[in-house]
Amino acid sequence: MFLLPKGSPLFENLAVSKLKLPDVLTKLSNGTFTGYASFVFHSSTAILVFEAGKLVSVLVRDQNGKRESGFQALSKLAELMVTTGSGALNVYKLSKDLTMCIHALLEGEILYKAQELKLIDIKTLLEKVKNDQMNGCLRIYTDEHSAMIFYKDGNPLGFFHDGSSDIETSSSESQKIAGLPGAKIDLFSTKSADELMGTNLLEVTNVQKIWDACIALHKSEIDKTNIERQDRDRKVVSQKLAELEEQVKSIVGEYVGKVGRGIVDKEISDNGGNSCLIDADGAEKFMKGVERAAKLLVSGTNIRTMMDKLTTVISIAKSEF
Repeated sequence: MFLLPKGSPLFENLAVSKLKLPDVLTKLSNGTFTGYASFVFHSSTAILVFEAGKLVSVLVRDQNGKRESGFQALSKLAELMVTTGSGALNVYKLSKDLTMCIHALLEGEILYKAQELKLIDIKTLLEKVKNDQMNGCLRIYTDEHSAMIFYKDGNPLGFFHDGSSDIETSSSESQKIAGLPGAKIDLFSTKSADELMGTNLLEVTNVQKIWDACIALHKSEIDKTNIERQDRDRKVVSQKLAELEEQVKSIVGEYVGKVGRGIVDKEISDNGGNSCLIDADGAEKFMKGVERAAKLLVSGTNIRTMMDKLTTVISIAKSEF
């Protein structure tokens, strides 16, 4: 997204995570605000242009250069605000004429795009801008530098270049960039400020509905993700419990014989399933039941060794859950 003149800042670096789009737009609209608001996210930037409280332009551009405008841009902005959990809002007040030029830069008619300056008779072009009483913006740039000249009725309103924060009256920086190798130009034109005021996206777009839909969709996606994670967790726990149960059966079978697996099955069943093995009270009851049954079949020395192994295996398993 282009660097834009800041004008008079009303708000800067407000945390987007604490804001609601309908509230922001209502405040700017009710305040008959003229200027622009920028929402800056990690991978996208949104610019909203206001003229006397009317929303005349919305543009969202991502880091890959993809652009969306109008209703789609408002929907994308709402999505970004709801889902990213980050971002900053800046609001700058500009004159009506400069606001018109910002609109031209963002959504105006493109008369020249990435045209090499050396191939253009710039004097003739500027005469045409003046004779046609053009409203808009001429951007002169290289890969490293950029400057813009804003026009109203064919006359320059001022100059803006990367590194400055406001409109300047000197054209020296623009002339320097124009003289650099590989310099190119973009030329954008738009309607007059009075004609732009005939547009108000807030009158034809239900921003609250867009916002509510994004909130609902985001919640649905979070709920779906949580359910999927819980399902995965349950499967992992189930697999680990099955593995632990098999280890326990192997140990008991080693000391008691084939009947040992049956003893384990009975005690697990009596204590509510194999989850008892990782429950403090359940594991204690299970161990007592196994020990009690084993005493009927083997000597005390073997039982103590068996119980020590069971205690170790179950303790390790508990620490992994």
